[in-house]
Amino acid sequence: MTFERILLHQLTKSHPFCLFGARGTGKTTLAKQFGSRFNNIINLDLQTAADRKIFTGSIPPDEIIKAISFIKGKEIHGKGTLLVLDDICSCPEATRWVTGIKDNNGPFFMATASFHSKETNMLTDPLHGAFSPIFLHPFSFEEFLMAIEEQTTLEAFREVPVPVYAHEKLLHFFHLYALIGGMPEIVNEYSKYRHLSGLKKYYEKIEEAFLQSVTEIDSGKKSKDLAREILQNTYPFAATRIRFNHFGNINRGSREVGQAFRILEQALLLQLVYPVTSPLLPLKPDKSRFPRVQVTDCGMVNYFAGIQKPMFQSQDMNALFRGQIARQVVGQEILGTGKMDTPPQLNFWIRSKAQSTAEVDFLLKYEDMIIPVEVKSGEPGRLRSLHQFIDAAPHPFAVQLHASKLGIHQAQTIKGKKFYLLSLPYFLAGKIREHLGGFKRLVEG
Repeated sequence: MTFERILLHQLTKSHPFCLFGARGTGKTTLAKQFGSRFNNIINLDLQTAADRKIFTGSIPPDEIIKAISFIKGKEIHGKGTLLVLDDICSCPEATRWVTGIKDNNGPFFMATASFHSKETNMLTDPLHGAFSPIFLHPFSFEEFLMAIEEQTTLEAFREVPVPVYAHEKLLHFFHLYALIGGMPEIVNEYSKYRHLSGLKKYYEKIEEAFLQSVTEIDSGKKSKDLAREILQNTYPFAATRIRFNHFGNINRGSREVGQAFRILEQALLLQLVYPVTSPLLPLKPDKSRFPRVQVTDCGMVNYFAGIQKPMFQSQDMNALFRGQIARQVVGQEILGTGKMDTPPQLNFWIRSKAQSTAEVDFLLKYEDMIIPVEVKSGEPGRLRSLHQFIDAAPHPFAVQLHASKLGIHQAQTIKGKKFYLLSLPYFLAGKIREHLGGFKRLVEG
């Protein structure tokens, strides 16, 4: 059963858009579902030579719309027709063509892209681009519950605050989500058969698609080969800080490894998250510091890092691998539930003082504040890095994510500053902002 993604209900017919997402995140399926709003849909798969030939052959640009209609055997009824340019990043000529269209009476355009390129950047340029960028991620936890048809659990999850009686069940399914991940094909397979053993071939199929997308990036062969090797070595380092020099015991220097990681970012397979050293807006990542790696999907991390068994047995992810997998899945939830038209970005904080080890897992912009978010178990008094952030911050609010039930605590930092801690079960990582409003009102009376 294919359900409708949450993002689908946010898409409108007001302006052409390009849907960005890693291979396997469900872009083509979403395009077909969006197409149901039109009289008809014409899909061009630009990974195929036949469809690319429309743009790379001898057809004059002003005749291409007619050629598409003729070749596909479908009439174009103005804005009543959706023309999908699927995998537009595979055909720069198509990107340049659609960017130059001046006819407002033609079909409604939608594109999908599995990586960023010079052409797609031009296509979605904020000032001069013809398309708006839309970002698609793996299933969120909410979508995971929808896909496996856990309706009563889903209804409880959507309540604010979540009812206490639903905590254990939600925790169970969030651990299952963190184990399996959010890649649509894998989740749909699990939903049909409810077993883990049959998922192996799907993880490996998706990684092959990931590796293939790297080869399509406009870069030198050596850099792309290194990027492929690094991807296969990155999973054990998910949600940890890394050094480029000799990363993963690969005998390459910082410059080469850094370029390879940028290719993987371009292919939407991971994100390098650089630390912030100030508790004040605006958020300014310091790219001179060691970054943390956020991989696209936690299920891929667990499978290729070989840690599915301990994940399956865990009752508290914060106690597993020093909270590494908890940070990975929380980061994935924050990214996957952000604004659809804003480039996804995570932030974390470190103290600027030399030799300091203070580090706060995530930062969220809320109103005119930066809210620190720690993914850790323990009493408020033991969250020492959080204390250091609060001492430097102009407000007294913080968030803790753990396996326990929701709670609000008043505490003091080591230096004596009073602060308020919103403790949330980590299955609410994608709903932090929804809970911050009530938390702030309660604290302020």
